[in-house]
Amino acid sequence: MSKVFLKKGKDESVKRFHPWIFSGAIFKMDGNPEEGDLVEIYNSDGDYVGCGHYQNATIAVRVLSFDRSALKSDFWFKSLEAAFTKREHLGLT
Repeated sequence: MSKVFLKKGKDESVKRFHPWIFSGAIFKMDGNPEEGDLVEIYNSDGDYVGCGHYQNATIAVRVLSFDRSALKSDFWFKSLEAAFTKREHLGLT
């Protein structure tokens, strides 16, 4: 999996759980991700801050998880199940 390293101070929005990484916040990338590839996100100190999917656009990474252990094989199943349950409770199913 490719790695995205953020410029110093550009991890502040991620710390507040904002789901977007703008292209201008990226310092460097290890690897050569293609559109839609999963990437790991690190701050300028090399600390893991999240994982997301990459796009060659203004919004370069859309964060899927801020927890390293969350992206396991059942990630999508659990995410869809939680969304459906929430909609059920709201009467939107």
